[in-house]
Amino acid sequence: MADTGAARGPGPGAPCYAAVRHFLAAVQQALSLPATHRHGDRLPHLTLLEQRAGVAAASIDRLLADPASGELDFFSEGDHILHQIADLPPHSHRQQPDQR
Repeated sequence: MADTGAARGPGPGAPCYAAVRHFLAAVQQALSLPATHRHGDRLPHLTLLEQRAGVAAASIDRLLADPASGELDFFSEGDHILHQIADLPPHSHRQQPDQR
């Protein structure tokens, strides 16, 4: 029976599951914001979500740009996302611009 490659596991540079889970958890955290309670918060909420999504997208782009991305890269990008979104906290959209 010929080997079609369908049953092969990850390649030599593939990250371990813990690193991928860390990265995905960071992306999920970046994209998760509590719902707004007031109609006036909607635009600032969407602006904040756009900023946080941009952080996650940039990390995804960096990983996809390097086919040799491995475990350390996934851990590093996950940490990078978490550090970047720390400056964009979920409740910052409720603050006045002069309170940031």
